[in-house]
Amino acid sequence: METTYTIWKEKTIRSLDDKTASFSETLHKKVETDYLKRLLEKMATHAASPEDLRDFQQQMDALVAAIPSITGFQDKKLRRDFIKKKAKIKNTATSKHKLVNKGYYIGIWIALGVALGMPWGVAFGNVALGLPIGIAIGVAVGSSLDAKAAKEGRVL
Repeated sequence: METTYTIWKEKTIRSLDDKTASFSETLHKKVETDYLKRLLEKMATHAASPEDLRDFQQQMDALVAAIPSITGFQDKKLRRDFIKKKAKIKNTATSKHKLVNKGYYIGIWIALGVALGMPWGVAFGNVALGLPIGIAIGVAVGSSLDAKAAKEGRVL
């Protein structure tokens, strides 16, 4: 039995495919069509409540409607509007629904590890020693969090 969300999701994917059918590979990467399709698949199981799902549906409908045509990407206003809507959906997916991209936590924790490793290097009198220690700590923590997210099915 198909649910209302499933019907809407399939309609949205078709609409997304129709709007981006003539796009080059570069434009597909800018629009992030693969990411949006994966997000549509995951939201059915990760929405906290029916209200959150309805909010997501409204945001996604607005985003698909805002996808510029090939020539529309030349218009700065249209492109900026689309990028803002896409960023809002991505932020909502990450912050509210805990859905992340592959390697999300490694990217964050490597930067934090470097920031924490540098003072350790200064404290031991060798900055070059603190940098790899910080990177190693960042990779270890980040990869464990990425593995946990993958195990929980939160990776897009």
